[in-house]
Amino acid sequence: NDISAGGMSTASGELYDPDGWTAAIQIDLRWIFGGVRYGKNYRPTFALVEVGDKRAIVRINDVGPLAPGRIIDLNERTMRYFDPSMQAGILAAKVTPLAGDDFVAGPVEPPAVVMAGELLAEM
Repeated sequence: NDISAGGMSTASGELYDPDGWTAAIQIDLRWIFGGVRYGKNYRPTFALVEVGDKRAIVRINDVGPLAPGRIIDLNERTMRYFDPSMQAGILAAKVTPLAGDDFVAGPVEPPAVVMAGELLAEM
């Protein structure tokens, strides 16, 4: 199957979507991410991915044995967000499982910090 054309199925039963904010998690870690269930019992699971000063919420819709040392594989759109050239790759990312299923996948603005009555954005 040509995954760039959206022809490959994910464990959730969805077709791979290079334009979504989705990812695959290492199969050995599925219980850390809320016991990811697929097929007829599909339940959305989300994670916060942080690389440098960029953060995004992704919907975990696939599992699999990933390359050694990897815990997550991001889809094309998410990879382009973190590495626009798609050349350097991501060497270090913080991946945090999120509890619940009511998240909106996509970029996350830096958290706001209140100091002395002013609202400042963390950079």
